[in-house]
Amino acid sequence: MRQQIGSGRALDAKRQMSAHEILDAAALAFSERGYAATSIDDVADVLGCTKGRIYHYFRTKGELFIGIHHQGLEWALEAVGPTAARDDLTPQEKLREMVRRHALHMMEHYTYMGPGQGQIEMNLAGEGRNQDAAKAKILKMRRQFEDYFVKVIKDGVEAGVFRDTDVKLVTKAVLGSVNWMHVWYHPGGSRDTAAHRDDIAAVFADYAVGGILA
Repeated sequence: MRQQIGSGRALDAKRQMSAHEILDAAALAFSERGYAATSIDDVADVLGCTKGRIYHYFRTKGELFIGIHHQGLEWALEAVGPTAARDDLTPQEKLREMVRRHALHMMEHYTYMGPGQGQIEMNLAGEGRNQDAAKAKILKMRRQFEDYFVKVIKDGVEAGVFRDTDVKLVTKAVLGSVNWMHVWYHPGGSRDTAAHRDDIAAVFADYAVGGILA
C-alpha cells in the first residue's frame, strides 16, 4: 500500500484506507464526467459523504487528480516491471507478456487509467497550489514505464528479432494502442469475464509483437 497520498503527506494505515476510498470515488467521477466538469461535490456524492471529509485529505481537486494518476502509474509499473526484469524470455516473449499485462491492468483499473491519460488535464491539476514536484514525479514514472518498452524493443532489434526501426516511435505506437482502451472499454455485461479480458489482452499482445517482427 502506498505510504503517501496526493501531495505527498505520509498517512497511517487507517487514514490511507480512507484516502484510497476517496481516490476510488474521484476516479469514477472523473472517468464519467471528465476532470473539468467534476467538482468536489460530485466526488462527495459518489462517496456518500460530505466534502469536508475529502478536504481533510485532499486540499484541491487538483490533488485528487494527481493522487489518481500517481496510483495508476504505480499499478502500471507493478504490472510490467517484473516481466521487464526477467532474463529468461526472448525479446518477443517479453514484449508480448508486457503488453498483455499492461492491457489487463488498463481493464482492471479503467477508472484510474482514463483520467490519467490527459496531459492537458495534468496542467489543470495544479489549481490553487504549486504541484510542480508532484507532477515531476508523475512524469518520471511515465518515463520509467515507457523505458521498459523501449529497452525490450531495442534488445529485439539488436538481436535481429524485430525490424530495424525507430524504437522510441514504435514504443509510442504500441503503448498508444493499449492506452486508448480507456476510451472504449467499460466493465459490466455478460461478456465482461476474466476469460474475455484475457482474450482482449492476448489480441493486443499479438498485434504489438507481430507488427515489428523481422
